Amino acid sequence: MKAKSGTMIIAQITDTHLGAANAADPMFGARAENLRECVADINGLDPMPDAVIHTGDMTQHGQAAEYVHARSLLAALGVPLYVTPGNRDGRQEMARAFAGDGYIKPDCAFVHYAVEKHPVRLVAVDSLAADGSTKGDLCHDRLAALDATLAEAPAQPTALFMHHPPFDVTTAPDPFAYQRRGAAADLAAVVSRHPQVIRIFAGHMHRPWLATVGGVAASTVPSIAVDLRKGRYAPTMAGRPVYQVHRFEGDLGFASETRLAGS
Repeated sequence: MKAKSGTMIIAQITDTHLGAANAADPMFGARAENLRECVADINGLDPMPDAVIHTGDMTQHGQAAEYVHARSLLAALGVPLYVTPGNRDGRQEMARAFAGDGYIKPDCAFVHYAVEKHPVRLVAVDSLAADGSTKGDLCHDRLAALDATLAEAPAQPTALFMHHPPFDVTTAPDPFAYQRRGAAADLAAVVSRHPQVIRIFAGHMHRPWLATVGGVAASTVPSIAVDLRKGRYAPTMAGRPVYQVHRFEGDLGFASETRLAGS
């Protein structure tokens, strides 16, 4: 069963940190199983999501064999998947791995695209720093591309998804995920010019958090990889992966739910 017309359901997964299928470290086997459990849970939702977004750090090292494994696990999803790179992924490696799906160009300077076929327009924002740092950045070209993309559909409700959250997560040891405060401020300025932007989804911090950016609600979600998940959770959640489901209802906007896989 699909969501009713005029609504949209997005499942968000993030920070899977997968190794290759033959990785010797059993940690990678556990992370693969964490993702399998989430994929099965997503496929069992009623109504089904309209889309799944992966907000980065899909792999541990950005290697081709890791993407082969990731794609084999994610292929079981019963709905479309859209991805954006994390600092562990590398943009060229991710672009090559997902170019066949049609929404990413394999030779892109940065991973930026819009998905137009849902009630909410989905816009991917590439937050990777040019120097390969684990921290993010947003250059003039990316911000200009985002501004232009948003200007193309001023009346369409729009959600941005990205890896690095452009706000402080104060429970994290290093609360700010960007190299420059100016990058987050510049993004907020772009967002504030486009009132159709109604939500920003991010990853990277391995824990849930809520904030506002340019007057828009923004959030992070826990990592799918349980061994990397941060924050406090109920004892019943120990060892079980979680993800989030975001439901859009017209003028009401988004409501989010944290799902325990297999619940």
